[in-house]
Amino acid sequence: MARQMCESCGMPLKDGVRGTDADGSASDRYCVHCYKEGAFTAPDATVDEMRKYSIQGMTESGWPRFLAKFVTKNTGRLPRWQKSDTSVP
Repeated sequence: MARQMCESCGMPLKDGVRGTDADGSASDRYCVHCYKEGAFTAPDATVDEMRKYSIQGMTESGWPRFLAKFVTKNTGRLPRWQKSDTSVP
């Protein structure tokens, strides 16, 4: 089975880190850092801003900076960033 990842930042999705849809249910597409109550937490963020935010969070939780940079290098390929419209699907 393929591992689910947040379509905005790439964080692995598992119980406890899933964002919430407008009805309060757990999102199958986004993590809690990117999506709450049916809306993006940073709706105007750019890909570069998201990557910097992810790197910062990862290094603060103990990841080596070089590894955080490597893991986030393809953030722009995630589904959220493939659309010109960043509104909630």
